[in-house]
Amino acid sequence: MQCSKPQFGQWLIDQVRSGRYEGLRWVDSNKIRIPWKHNSRKDCGDEDNRIFKAWAEASGKINENPTDKAKWKTNFRCALNILKQFKMVEDHSKESDDPHKVYEIVMNGYNYKDQNSQDFSMNVEYPFIQDIYITDHSISQDEMQEALSNDMLSLNLNNQPGDDSQWHVPYPITSDAEQGGYPSQAMTMEIQQIPPSQMPVVVQEPYCPVNQPEVCDVPPSPPYYNLEISICYRKKLMQSITTTSPRVQLHFRCEDQTLGAQSICLPSTEHILDRYQAQYTNRILSSIERGLLLEVRPTGIYGLRQDRCHVFACTGNPAEMPNPQPNKLPQSSEVELLSFEKFIRDLKEFQENKRGSPEYTIYLCFGEKFPDGKAVDKKLITVKVKCLWFYVCQ
Repeated sequence: MQCSKPQFGQWLIDQVRSGRYEGLRWVDSNKIRIPWKHNSRKDCGDEDNRIFKAWAEASGKINENPTDKAKWKTNFRCALNILKQFKMVEDHSKESDDPHKVYEIVMNGYNYKDQNSQDFSMNVEYPFIQDIYITDHSISQDEMQEALSNDMLSLNLNNQPGDDSQWHVPYPITSDAEQGGYPSQAMTMEIQQIPPSQMPVVVQEPYCPVNQPEVCDVPPSPPYYNLEISICYRKKLMQSITTTSPRVQLHFRCEDQTLGAQSICLPSTEHILDRYQAQYTNRILSSIERGLLLEVRPTGIYGLRQDRCHVFACTGNPAEMPNPQPNKLPQSSEVELLSFEKFIRDLKEFQENKRGSPEYTIYLCFGEKFPDGKAVDKKLITVKVKCLWFYVCQ
């Protein structure tokens, strides 16, 4: 019987406890030191990759890449970055003498430093509870969320005319009844002659007090920074992710990742059947490296192209653009991709029937000019970014 894949967080702590891996150890009651030597170094040997290989074996990925050390490390790093409870606090991976990284285990309202016992890390099973990532900005996440909520509530988008009918009578009402009198004698005799099984049924709806505000169960809105990111290779949807951090890095097997950003590694081409499509897609992927950094702020969504691979962007469906022009993002220069202020303004005009539904979807294209009048599903690598907060408001 095949063993199930273990949870990465608990598995990693078990490996630290075992003491079987050189350089993998506790440096504090809630900090883990992980050896991190780059594979391109001449002195990088099997011992330096043992912990990465161990996770490949435990997760079942070793069968896909039995000898690829770079893939082992990529799988390990992706599993580590997905868990928000592990926060990198020190990066010494580029040091020549002792390359390593230090990760702090962060929990909701809990800090292992508060424990009196020095052996606490060796005696407790760690419950991995999801945490919300908070960036270090002058304005808090709650204040950002409240500001956007107030803008949305001011639009009164959900006000609909009420239904005044409280009763449903499945037969016509006579003029006597309409005038507030009693049924006529003829009508009474007619009703008495109807068999009980054929008598009309008066359906009474639940009592509803007059002029009382309607009470509805409204589902909670997602945090303002939640994005839905869909990665497509031509027509094929390769991956769909809902982000949980205000900062997101779209990259391809990059080891030098942005601190504090949620890591999204673009998929490989191993499942693409078209040989030529896979070949040209791999050319683009090989140039992406650090890729694109997305950041959600109180004013909008911003993008930063971090290396030589060209990235093009547009807001709104390019197929509906009358005269599309390629829009290349400059390297190492931040660009506003979506303005929240403009979206709120367009939404108000939409409510007043002055325009169509506002755009809130960002299209990104790696390695090819875009938009250029060609269909999106003809492009080799495209990424669609939706702000879930605005999606709920539509």
